[in-house]
Amino acid sequence: MSVPATLRPDPLARPKLLAALVAEQLREMIVTGRLALGELVSENTVAEQLSVSRTPVRDAFARLEAERLLEIRPQRGTFVFQCDAGELRDICELREVLETGALRLALRRDRAALVAALAAQVAAAEPAATLGAAAYQPCDTAFHDTLIAAADNRELTDAYARISGRIRAVRHRLTRTAQQVQASQSDHRDIVAALAAADDVRAGTLLGRHVFNLYRFLRERIGDADRAASIGTVHERGGMP
Repeated sequence: MSVPATLRPDPLARPKLLAALVAEQLREMIVTGRLALGELVSENTVAEQLSVSRTPVRDAFARLEAERLLEIRPQRGTFVFQCDAGELRDICELREVLETGALRLALRRDRAALVAALAAQVAAAEPAATLGAAAYQPCDTAFHDTLIAAADNRELTDAYARISGRIRAVRHRLTRTAQQVQASQSDHRDIVAALAAADDVRAGTLLGRHVFNLYRFLRERIGDADRAASIGTVHERGGMP
C-alpha cells in the first residue's frame, strides 16, 4: 500500500533541522565565550565535533552571518564577530528603538498581560540575581524577549533577532559583577513598577536608559582615546572588573 503524499517525510526536513541545531549550538558557544570574538571557525572542525556533514554547518554559518554573529571572509575563512565601542553604540541605539517600540505596541495590545508577564519574569529572576552573572543572564534575556514577544509584531521580532545574539554575547563579556547584576534586576523592577502605576512615559525612559548601560560601561572602561578597542580585546586584557 502506498503512503499518502501528505504523510511522506520531507527529504529536506532533516538538513534544515540539523542546520538549525548547529546554528543554535554555535550561537550559544559565541554568546557564552566558548568561541572568542574574532576567532577563526573551521567548517570542517565544527562538522567533526558535531558529527554532521558540512552541508548543515555551511547553512548554519549562513544563518549566523545574517545575524552578524559570524563574518565570512572570502579566501580567508569564517570568523566570530568583533565589536568596538562605535558598533556597540549603534546596536544599543537600534535596540532602544526596537524595545521602546515594542513596549508601546504591547501596551496597546494588552496592558494587563504585559505587566503580568514582565512581573513574572522579574520574580523568577530574583533567586538567580543572587547567584552571579552566569546564572542571571538567561533571566535578563527572558525579560527582554518577553517584552518583544508581547508586541506581537513579526517584523519587529525578526529585526530584534538580528541583534539579540550580539547583545547577549556582549552582555556575557561585560556583565560580570554582582553590582552589575543587581543594577540590572533593579532596572527591571522599576520598569514593571512604572507600568503597573500606568506611568508609561517613565517606563519608556527607564527602558531606554537600561539598554544603553552596556555602552556606557564600555566607554567608562576604555576611555575616549581608545574608541576603536574591540570588546574582545578589552575583555581579554583584563579591562573589565
